[in-house]
Amino acid sequence: MTEARPAPLPVVGLDRYQVRFESPLLRRVVVGLFAVLAGTVCVVNLSSGWRVIPMTAMVLVLGHLSAVDLAEHRLANREVVPLIALSYVSVLADGVVGASSLSAAIAHVAVGGTAAAVLLILQFGLGDVKLMLAIGTMASWLGPPAVSWTVLVAAATGGLAATVMMVAFRRVRLDFGFGPFLALGSVAGMIAAGVAS
Repeated sequence: MTEARPAPLPVVGLDRYQVRFESPLLRRVVVGLFAVLAGTVCVVNLSSGWRVIPMTAMVLVLGHLSAVDLAEHRLANREVVPLIALSYVSVLADGVVGASSLSAAIAHVAVGGTAAAVLLILQFGLGDVKLMLAIGTMASWLGPPAVSWTVLVAAATGGLAATVMMVAFRRVRLDFGFGPFLALGSVAGMIAAGVAS
């Protein structure tokens, strides 16, 4: 009696209204792309001193989270909470012992919370909302160009992806992982902050 081999995962899965990109190759490509983007963020922000360390670390983690969100349509607390902690610790450390002030650090955290609240009101997934706490705080810390580019790129890439998927699957309502688009926006914001400095 021979054992039946499990069927390979489809490249794209559509479960009711949820779109999942389940290709292992796509996962490796996404992680690799974010590794290259982390290098770019590092090079562009070399003049930022120690700030480049949390930025680069954040991009690497965002790459992993993006791959997971595309495949599984979830952002687990055990993966998102450390990213929130990284952004909060970086901002508060800069406020206490760095070039910023504690009141500015608290304001950056408040901006991240406000951005997350907006996503919550718009009924985004809770994983996306928690991810926005980290991304919004980091973008605010890096300055207005980072905030502008984060919002612009996340909205543009997410909107384009939604349109393409609605046309491809011929469905008006689709749920898909928005985390990768928030991550791309965050990377664009970090690069814009480095170029502007």
